[in-house]
Amino acid sequence: MNNTFLIVAIVVVVWAVLFVIMMSLNKKRQAKANEFNNENRDRAIVHLYGKDLKIDGNDISHFDTTTGESLEKVVALDAGKHSFEGVFETTTLGATGKNISIKTEKLQFEVELQSGNSYVVGIYDYSPEDRERYIKEYGNMGEDILVMPLSLCKESEHASGCLVVSRNK
Repeated sequence: MNNTFLIVAIVVVVWAVLFVIMMSLNKKRQAKANEFNNENRDRAIVHLYGKDLKIDGNDISHFDTTTGESLEKVVALDAGKHSFEGVFETTTLGATGKNISIKTEKLQFEVELQSGNSYVVGIYDYSPEDRERYIKEYGNMGEDILVMPLSLCKESEHASGCLVVSRNK
């Protein structure tokens, strides 16, 4: 009985210590994100969900970036037309309840950005028509400025999807 109590006590203490550490790290990340947004209030803030990202032909590491809440890349850009290139990815819940990774081939597109706005660039596992129906039914938190129909990679188990660039309200 004493061994069981000791093991439970150790697990609880370790969990508590890790919980405090993770809360502290999350608080620092949130403070850094708020500072990033405040410093770049007069620029366009773009959240990119992908890898091998390039903006205007330059690797994303050449820009003022931070990591977002969902581990996306967040970049501050001047207003104007910018070209984006990269492999965009997301996860979705499959029919069996298992997470399925979805990714695109390398995509390239141009978007006009306005300063003082926040943008999200990501892919969805449904068609542009399904997205329109969803927005009509549930509303949208932002304005879609680009919706690109996609044929997703074969290993993603989804035949179609769309890349969406939306400007948040």
